[in-house]
This record gives sequence, C-alpha cells and structure tokens, in this order.
Amino acid sequence: MSTIDSETRKYKSLLNTSTILNANLDLYQLLPLIMLYSKDLLEAEASSLFLLEEKDGFLYCEVALGEKGEIVQKYARLEPGQGIAGWVAKEKKAIILEDAYTDPRFNPALDQKTGFRTRSLACVPLYIADKVIGTLEILNKSDNRSFEASDVEVLNSLSEMAAIAIKNAQAHETLKKRVLELRLLYEFEKLTVAEKSIHELGNWLLDKVLEFLEAKAGTIYIADPTLEVLRVLAARGIPEEAIHNIQVPYGEGISGWVAKEKQSLLIQNLDEDPRYDKSAKYKFEANSLISAPLLFRGELLGVISVNNKYSGFAFTHADLEMLGAIANRLSVTIKNANLFHKVLDTDRELKRAREVMHKILPSSLPYVGGLEFGVQHIPYDNVGGDFYNILKLDENRSAVLIADVSGHGLSASVVATVIHTVVSTFDSETLSSPSKFFTALNYALYNKLAGNFLTAFYGIIHTGTNTLSYTNAGHNPPILYRKSEGSSLHLETKGKLVGVIPDLFFEEYVTSFQPQDRLVLYTDGLTEHSNTDRTRRYSEDLLSLAVRNHSQTHSAEAAETLIKECRTYCHRSDFEDDVTLLIVDRV
Repeated sequence: MSTIDSETRKYKSLLNTSTILNANLDLYQLLPLIMLYSKDLLEAEASSLFLLEEKDGFLYCEVALGEKGEIVQKYARLEPGQGIAGWVAKEKKAIILEDAYTDPRFNPALDQKTGFRTRSLACVPLYIADKVIGTLEILNKSDNRSFEASDVEVLNSLSEMAAIAIKNAQAHETLKKRVLELRLLYEFEKLTVAEKSIHELGNWLLDKVLEFLEAKAGTIYIADPTLEVLRVLAARGIPEEAIHNIQVPYGEGISGWVAKEKQSLLIQNLDEDPRYDKSAKYKFEANSLISAPLLFRGELLGVISVNNKYSGFAFTHADLEMLGAIANRLSVTIKNANLFHKVLDTDRELKRAREVMHKILPSSLPYVGGLEFGVQHIPYDNVGGDFYNILKLDENRSAVLIADVSGHGLSASVVATVIHTVVSTFDSETLSSPSKFFTALNYALYNKLAGNFLTAFYGIIHTGTNTLSYTNAGHNPPILYRKSEGSSLHLETKGKLVGVIPDLFFEEYVTSFQPQDRLVLYTDGLTEHSNTDRTRRYSEDLLSLAVRNHSQTHSAEAAETLIKECRTYCHRSDFEDDVTLLIVDRV
C-alpha cells in the first residue's frame, strides 16, 4: 500500500471515529473506544489515556489497552512533569520517541512493575478549549517500526475529537448523576418519614447508593464517640457474619482517617495511599474509593465509604459530591432518629404532645354564613402531623387550610406544632393571599424542619363573589364537586413541598364556588389505605365516586360516611397513616 493510500485510509478512519465518538454519551463506554481507535488506527501494541485530577493536580491512568494494560491502569499515577505523560501535560506539547530509554524524561518504573518493554512512543495533550485535561499515548508500533511525524498528526486529530467527546460525555454524566441524586434523596425522604428503623434505612440507602454509583461494595459506619471507634451499620462486600465484629478506631485506615479529620476523601489508587492498610483482613477488589463523614453541626455521627466500581474506572469528584449530599441527608436522619426515639419512649411526652395537638386543631367548627363544614380527623398514633383550620377573614371571606407533615407520630406532631405557631404570626395581608401565605410559610420553615417537609392546600372562599382562590403546595388535589352539573374537578397545581427549597414562588388560581358546590379536602392517609396484604387499596377515583354518591348528604354526615366506606372497602379499620377529611359546602 502506498504512503498516500495509507494516509487516506487513516483520515477516513478518523472521520468514522469522530462520528462514533460523538454519538456516544456514556463516558465508561467512550474512553475505551478512544483508546481502541488510537491503538488500532496507529498500529500500536498498547495505548493509555491519562486524565488530570483537577483538584489534586496529578495524572491518573483511566484506561490502558494492550499487554499488561490492567497493571498500568492500576499503578500509573503521575505528578505534573513526571514521566512522558506528566511532561506532555505540563508543557502542553506533543512528543515522539524512537527509543524511549534514551530519553531522561521517560520513567521505566511502570515497565519494571508490568514486565512490558516500551520501545517507541508518541504522546499528545488532550485539550478542552485551552485547558489540558489529560494525555493520549501510544506505545510500540507493530513490526518493530518507529512512530513518525504523520502518526503524531493523526494522534493530535484523534485527541481533539476525543476531548470534545469527553466533554460532552462528562456534561451528560454530570446531569445524569444530578438527576439520580435528586431521585435518591426524594425516595430516601419518603422512606424516612415512614419512620423505619435506622438499620432499615441504612441498608436501603447503601443499596441505592451502590446502584447509582455503579459500585459493588460499600459500608455505612456509626460513630461511637465514647470509645472513638466506628461500628458497621450496613455493609456490602464484607461477610455478613463479620459485620458485627468490625470496629475501626478513629485515625486508622481510610474510614478512620475520614472520621478523625472529618473530611471527604477520593482515592484513585489505594496501593499508593499510605492510609490504606494493606494487611487488613478484608481487601478491596478495586483500587479507587470515595468516603465522606456523616456530620451534624460538626458532630461526627459516622462515615460512608464506597469502592469497587463495576467498570473498573476510578471515582470522580462528581461521585464524591453526590456521596457528600447523601451523607448530609443521612446525618440529619440519624440525628433525628436518635432524638425522636428517646422522646417516643417517654409516655409523659406523648401525653403532652396529645394535649398540644388538641389545642392546634379547632375545638369546634366556626359558623360562617353561606358555608357548612364536615370534618374527620384520625391521627395514626394519638398524635400526628395532619392538621386543618378554618379562618374567618372578614364578612365575606373565609380561609380553609389542610396540611400534612411528612411522617406520623410524635415527630410529625412536633413539627405540626411549630408550623401552627408560625402561621399564627401571619398578618391579614398574608392570610388573604394563598400565594403570599405559602411563600411566607416556606421562607419561615426552610431548613428548620429537621429533615421533614410539609404538603398543604390553602384556599380562600369569597361568598360575595362565589369564588375560590387557592394554592396547592404538593398536597393531594382537593375535589370540587359541582352538584348543578354533576361533575367533579380536581384542583391540581404545580406547587412544591414547603420547607425543602428556598425562595419558592407559589402560583395562585381562582375558580367559581357556587351555591350547592362541595369542596372535599383530604390527606393521603385516606387514599393510600389498603387491606392487610396490600391487594386492595382505596384510591382517588373511589373517593371521587363516593363524593358524587353522597352529594345530597349533609357535610358532617358525608364526612363520616366517606371514612366508613373507605374502611369497609379495604376490610380494615386501622389506618397506617394520619387521616384528615374536611368537607366545605357552599349553601
């Protein structure tokens, strides 16, 4: 084959490679592809891709193909300027060597560890804009040939394509991980409010973290501040019979270091890290690890560590940031569990909580001209997080509020008490606007609910104009039944949970509320009720049907009937959550 034909083939291959690389947004599939094309296109025996660890300033081998590639990937960690890849990254210049051992910049240490003999090589920097993100290196041209200047040109072209593809894939990976992180935290929030034990939460969370980070092994430790040791709460990758016997003193090993220093840690190569105990009884399969402390206002509650990626790749700072966010949420949960379980064991405190909740709820429904009310309130455990209120604002306007604090029992009732106190401080202007009401409530409660959140519906009924203005903050949409039309309308909005995200704005809606209309507000304890084996569940559709069937019944009697029908349908009287049902009739 002529030189021209060979060069033409190379550049055709580059065009095909560019298309394939930019069509692939999975970073862990993309990087080996880059190396495979580099190796095959330039007829090399081996290739390696080094990425620059931006925070710590060193280069680590993310992918190595060819003979002894796994060993290269395991041990290659270079400081800027060290070795050929380190020199290329520091100087931002390509290099080609016919005989590597004659160049003082070449570091033979990897050859000695792997048994691979480097003869010739070519190495180019990887750029994103003007910033070096790593290096691309090919080793030993086949048939004992040497690399030429034309090979470096092709390698440079390939590195430009690779850098763009890596940038796109990293952006995609970051977005995907952020979505996964939010989903995980949301699911964890729902499980937390179900008041599971801390061991159940720990095991569930560890499994989810490993799934999202695509890792095989990990451990959640709980701190024992008296003995200054870490004990295992949940673990994967450690024999189950050994879990209860493991104690890690503060300062010893990786997790002990994280506990003592109260700092997160990312390690690309454990064998090169002095904190790793190589004589430890239980070994890690892979060489990369991330670990984060569980801290609550500076107090060490434990440590979470994850290692052994399925892909064999190193963890990134994006992985560590995700683990840190999870660690923060878990810390709050552990602290709350410790506090609330102490309170739950005290009968006197339960009695006080019941007394407080009775004061929060209206002792009797107010008289409002043009309106009639019916209510059923059934706390799960004598006290709960559901509450409601009816406020007469003036001669024509009345406000209705129904709210559900996440969870149930004493912890939810404590939060409900706090929220009731906050609402009692609102002025008439705030109470007269559903949007302002929730904006003010969210501002007052953000970051102050100790891991809980609030869903609520707040509406203002104007009997003079026959209208209902309302805002829904993540609550079950109330049912507005129009008797004259025989139709039901679900008052759905896009409102967010209260107390979770700062500086929220809540949209306000207005609909007609004519004589003979009925507004039915409820909490999810009603529509999530089921029989013992979960094969029969009450639903929003069944509730809507019941509202229609009993539209002629007085509001107070209708509220009792709807609760009764729910229990009858599920063949079960005891609810598993707080239940509140409030009916408002326009008469």
